[in-house]
Amino acid sequence: MSGSSAGAFSVNSTLEKMASRDKDFRYMATADLVTELNKESFKLDADSEKRLTANVLKLLEDSSNQVQELAVKCLGPLARKAKEPQVSDIVDALMNHLLAEKKGSDELRDIASIGLKTVISEIPNDASSAAVVQVITKRLTPRLIVGVSNEAKPDIISYSLEALNDLLGKFGSQMAADHEKILKAIQPQLSAKKAISRKRAIGCLGHLSVTIPEQLFNELLAGLLKLLDESSSNAEKLRTPIQAIGAISKSVGYRLSKFLPSIVPSLLRYAQAQNSDDDLRENCLQCIESLLVRCPAEIAAYLDGIVAVALHFIKHDPNYDDADTMDTDDAGGDESDENEEDGGGEEADYSDDDDMSWKVRRASAKLLSMVINTRPELLQDTVYRKVAPVLISRFKEREENVKLDVFAAMVDVLRQTHNVAKRNPELTSLTEPLRELVPKIVAGVSKQLSSKSQAHSIKVRCAIYGLLRELVSVLKAPLSDHVGALVPGLQHSLAAKNSNSNLKIEALTFLRLLLASHPPAVFNAHLRPLADPVFSAVRDAYYRIAAEALRVCSELVLLMRPEASSTSEQMRPLVRDLFTATLEKLKLQDIDQEVKESAITCTSLLLCNLGDELKSELPGVLSILLDRLNNEITRLTTVKALETIASSRLHLDLSAILADSINLLSSFLRKANRQLKLSSLTTLVVLVHNYGSQKQIPDLFKAVLVELAPLISDADLHLSHLALSLTAEILSADPKSADTITGEILPRALELTKSPLLQGLALESQLQVLGLLVKTGYGYERLLELVIGVAGAHKDTGSKAVLGNVARAVAALSSSASAAQLHATVDRFAATIAKPADEPSRLLALYVVGHIGRSTDLSKHGGLHKTILAAFDSPFEDTRQAASYSLGLVAVGALDKYLPQILAEISSNPKLKYLVLHSLREIIVRQSASASGVGALQAHQAQILPLLFDNCSSDEEGTRNVVAECLGKLAISSPHQLVPALLEHVKSSQASVRATIITALKFAIADKPRDVDTVLQPVMPQFLALIRDSDLTVRRSTLLTLNFAAHNKAALLIRDLLPTLLPLIYGEAKVKPELIREVDLGPFKHKVDDGLDIRKAAYECMYTLVDSCLDRIELSAFIGSLAHALKDQYDIKLLAHLMLSRLASLAGPALVGGLDQLVEPLRETVSSKPKEGAVKQEIERNDELIRSALRAVYAITKIPGSEANMKFEEFLRQTVRSGDLAERFNAVKTELEKTEGASVDSMDLS
Repeated sequence: MSGSSAGAFSVNSTLEKMASRDKDFRYMATADLVTELNKESFKLDADSEKRLTANVLKLLEDSSNQVQELAVKCLGPLARKAKEPQVSDIVDALMNHLLAEKKGSDELRDIASIGLKTVISEIPNDASSAAVVQVITKRLTPRLIVGVSNEAKPDIISYSLEALNDLLGKFGSQMAADHEKILKAIQPQLSAKKAISRKRAIGCLGHLSVTIPEQLFNELLAGLLKLLDESSSNAEKLRTPIQAIGAISKSVGYRLSKFLPSIVPSLLRYAQAQNSDDDLRENCLQCIESLLVRCPAEIAAYLDGIVAVALHFIKHDPNYDDADTMDTDDAGGDESDENEEDGGGEEADYSDDDDMSWKVRRASAKLLSMVINTRPELLQDTVYRKVAPVLISRFKEREENVKLDVFAAMVDVLRQTHNVAKRNPELTSLTEPLRELVPKIVAGVSKQLSSKSQAHSIKVRCAIYGLLRELVSVLKAPLSDHVGALVPGLQHSLAAKNSNSNLKIEALTFLRLLLASHPPAVFNAHLRPLADPVFSAVRDAYYRIAAEALRVCSELVLLMRPEASSTSEQMRPLVRDLFTATLEKLKLQDIDQEVKESAITCTSLLLCNLGDELKSELPGVLSILLDRLNNEITRLTTVKALETIASSRLHLDLSAILADSINLLSSFLRKANRQLKLSSLTTLVVLVHNYGSQKQIPDLFKAVLVELAPLISDADLHLSHLALSLTAEILSADPKSADTITGEILPRALELTKSPLLQGLALESQLQVLGLLVKTGYGYERLLELVIGVAGAHKDTGSKAVLGNVARAVAALSSSASAAQLHATVDRFAATIAKPADEPSRLLALYVVGHIGRSTDLSKHGGLHKTILAAFDSPFEDTRQAASYSLGLVAVGALDKYLPQILAEISSNPKLKYLVLHSLREIIVRQSASASGVGALQAHQAQILPLLFDNCSSDEEGTRNVVAECLGKLAISSPHQLVPALLEHVKSSQASVRATIITALKFAIADKPRDVDTVLQPVMPQFLALIRDSDLTVRRSTLLTLNFAAHNKAALLIRDLLPTLLPLIYGEAKVKPELIREVDLGPFKHKVDDGLDIRKAAYECMYTLVDSCLDRIELSAFIGSLAHALKDQYDIKLLAHLMLSRLASLAGPALVGGLDQLVEPLRETVSSKPKEGAVKQEIERNDELIRSALRAVYAITKIPGSEANMKFEEFLRQTVRSGDLAERFNAVKTELEKTEGASVDSMDLS
């Protein structure tokens, strides 16, 4: 009896009803049993279990089909809950029915087959079910082998193969003892007369190939290749071994690598043979596609032949007379094509139900798509020159499914281009070949969009718009010369009676992107034809269409007056129609939120750009917007709209709502919604800047300032920045508000200065407010003491960040003060440097003098240079660094006075050389930021360079690093002089000099285009040749520089060198035993890996190259190196997991092809346990490593088709999604899904 629900369910009663003569009783009792068995709480004692099992098995032979079906449903959960003897009884009974040869057993055989499938699928393959799994495999395997070998009964063979297929798929690894017998039983069935038996035998071989040992695998492939040769003259027989190879490839493609020289040429040959039929060609192409993904390295030698075959067969249409256009690249460029696209001609109506050639064309399209996705390195040489023109020519494909695949393949071309081009926008060589194809693309799709023929379905038109969207996102204004060709298609899609909502949304989305990405002039002749159907769509009842149409209207607004000029006469009616359509939606209250927001946004753009044409309507519209500002649902969108209107160059009259708007916006600053606060602050800044001089506005400032004060804190520096920026605007508009600001804002600003987090825009805004307060007449001396008091509060902690911010604040105050006040301040702090009361005061004084001196010539303060130099002898490191920093800043303000003295100190005072070099670095970095600074610096370059090159060989690494940065920054400003000098020093016999020079090169590579780039480009191979250097430090420095170049200037400096560099990078990424040494620490020995840092540098470089040069990477070799990283040390494993996640998003299909070599290292990582007695830090590191690996695994699971890889699927099922790891994996998955959702939300908000 049930242990948990005895009152509700009685086993005895159920058994009695199951034996009833009334089939309704039997049916109800079995249905109740199914329900109970599926409850986790349901338990059975041994006797009840045995009786229930016997009765359920008896019902398999029931006269009622409905009862039989329920009995089969009971078997799965019953087998999962029952003990081994009952499971044995179940599988024995099912096998008896399956193998029965007596007359009338066909129906029971079918039921037994379903029952076995249910039982096998229900039993979990984990440690808790090991005993049951053993029973199932031992009882089933021998009898299934017998069934497969029963030549007299083809039906029994077919059913046995189906059950064996399920068993191998679930428990193949536990059947190792019978692998050889299974293989010998299955192989003959590849020649069976029944197609279903051959198909199931192929499925069995696919599952079996995952677990059989190498010897048996070799025998299997030898047999298949032999069968392939023996069947060469029979297309039907050839299909079986080819399908089998394809199934094995999908399961364990990596094991086929050594057989490719026999497989691939045969597949290509049979695909092109004249006696081959279309089904065989499809099988060959599908098999090649699978091998392409799973044997990426080995199949590279056959890529040219594969692409050629695919390009040939994508045009294979023997029943369609297209001889004149088959081999042309002009898609629809002549008159005959126009007739075809418009549905004219006899061929357009041709139909042949027996024509299977479309399968070959579809397989070819999919194969080409796989080449494009997995081989980004072929983009320029193969895809653009050979593949893309043929794909475009096939836009005229007559079979819808094939046509969609052709469009999908072309979209893949565009996406691969986009992946590379967005990281290398300066790389025109990649996008120019694509731009040359644009006229053919437009010619190929424009007629299909505008055609009224039913041959061009909604799906096809939607696919075309998807293709055009990708095109617009890849190239800059690619359709400027083709807008006229697309307008009829857009009109037809938006206005045709047979157009559905999906097509309208696709058309509107594309039109919005088209308008946003092209210059306004190209639309001048087409605005009215485009606008009318858009205005009609605004009035559509479906909210998604209306909202998208309003977004298109927003783009139309920007076209109507692209520059500061008056509206032309032909535009005025269009403006009026646009306003009318938008206002209708703006007035409505009972419409969807998305439509409301789109209407508000469109209205704001209308007023901002065309408000002078709508002066009479302006008060009414502003009144509606004020009402929407009061509404909680629409307030955020309206706040942004108000900012847009207020920033208009038309300077519209907003007096009707200005006071109410400012009051409402200031009240929003108390709300919890951060986005609302940010938008409100931004809008207030614009309103005060543009309208702050109006009479009624200053009276509102006090209330606004009161609301601003609580926002100023280090809890949210961006809010603080906006609040302080608004304060500065208010102070500029109304100097009288200084009293309120000093009472409300200044204390909070000074409190913020105490935070070591203060930096960036918040700091700049604070300094602006302080400077304005001095200019408005608020006492300089008083403000100075208040600011210095902040530093006094931090004397104990001596926070350098706080002291630095205080110094900047003092400098900001001094820059707005009189000359006498400024120099008195400098004298005051110079005295503190000379005779410090305490170190924090001296630090502050050094920072203050430095920041004042950066923008003011302090050379008239005699002895200041020596005063600062005296601080270099301080016993405190912080003071010495502050003095070095201060001396450099002071020299920036008076270069001719102080730079010669600094250079003299470097030459004459070895003891202070490192610190004075830091001062020189500060000078060079800051002077290099402006053209005037560069000119001033070049006057002293002849004295600077010898000093720097002399110190390249310094014994101190810190000195060499400073010298490298100085040389790099000088190279940016004087490339023609510095780059040859650096190149000459690369040949130095001293490793320290070579390391310094290659590091200097890193600092010469800026993130923005500079003249030095063109000077560096031809000599980069000579610099990067140091990656072969004999010295470990030089090689590591070269890798770091290479990484930096790949991140900032990959297209210009690195891209073309990768074929040479990548093998060297992979070589440095390997563990080298000769770099591992053993250190004797007395009680124990410790291994030190001197190659760890260089391996980290190599893998960091690889990670960067994935982002910047993916199309230049041969991914199979890259993934092979990544497999080594997954077995390396902690930091490198973490980096490898990041690379896996990145590859999963950028090159998913290629990563799936290399999964087999990644699974075991990942399994080892996620299954790792801390060693016994591990400390807390070691446990936390191990946990973080497992989480990192699980994040990578989750990224891989998101790749379409990843779980079709048998090894990865088994890893997920048995390791990741079972036991304790399942909970951790689900937590990681939830965390990443939330992060992805937040990213999407933030993108939408922007």
